[in-house]
Amino acid sequence: MEVRVAIPLRDFYNGRKTEFTIEKQAVCSACEGSGSSDGHVDTCDKCSGRGVIIQRQQLAPGLFQQVQMHCDKCGGKGKTIKHPCPVCSGSRVVRESETHELEIEKGMPKGVRITYENEADESPDYVAGDLIVHLVEADPVLGSQEHERTDGTFFRRRGKDLFWREVLSLREAWMGDWTRNVTHLDGHVVQLSRKRGEVVQPNTVEIVKEEGMPIWHQQLENNEGEVYGDLHVEYVVVLPDMMEKSMEKDFWSTWEKYRKKGGVKLDETLGRPEGAIKFPADGGHDEL
Repeated sequence: MEVRVAIPLRDFYNGRKTEFTIEKQAVCSACEGSGSSDGHVDTCDKCSGRGVIIQRQQLAPGLFQQVQMHCDKCGGKGKTIKHPCPVCSGSRVVRESETHELEIEKGMPKGVRITYENEADESPDYVAGDLIVHLVEADPVLGSQEHERTDGTFFRRRGKDLFWREVLSLREAWMGDWTRNVTHLDGHVVQLSRKRGEVVQPNTVEIVKEEGMPIWHQQLENNEGEVYGDLHVEYVVVLPDMMEKSMEKDFWSTWEKYRKKGGVKLDETLGRPEGAIKFPADGGHDEL
């Protein structure tokens, strides 16, 4: 029996002990799996407890065929019940909810399998199998509590590394002189900053060492202790949709000043033509 349990990224990062509930087939506790309200179970008198009967059919004069089929009186069970259990209606099993403890270790990979022995569907006729739990990452959602509202809630995980997009204004990307405090999955702050005059190009990726996911202890060698991946920060530059006339005038005059002083015309630098390129007329067939 296999089930999926969705876990927020925060729990994969910090580790946590929690619980989950499943619905499974269980042996009826009212009749202890007998199916009878008084505990009496009789052997079927039609099949003698075998659950099957043999019927003889004549196909032609002197030619007979024997067919084995389920006993129609006991339904193939070999037993009959005069007073069925009111809880399970004689089926001997019921559907019920069962809660299990779940320990999430720091750095566990997505899709890891946790096995609970003999906790699958039960039956009086066989030993219960294993319950296998697959841990999957839940979609990010802002919770109501403070620790559920960190920036890290929206980190994206890829193996041992985490990924984040930080938005910058045009002034910040162009002029620098800014600071960002990004709250991590455990609440600590990762500070991003640029000094005045430091330019950030759009889609630049900054790698912050050892601010990624903790590496699961089972994937470490020689008991290295706590080892972390990296945090990849991609900078997205947002340009203004419109500007005030005075601001636009100031920007234009500034750009014109430096364009005339040292500007480069890319078309000339790259050797691009001013008009369309004329192709030769098709005057015949070329040999290939």
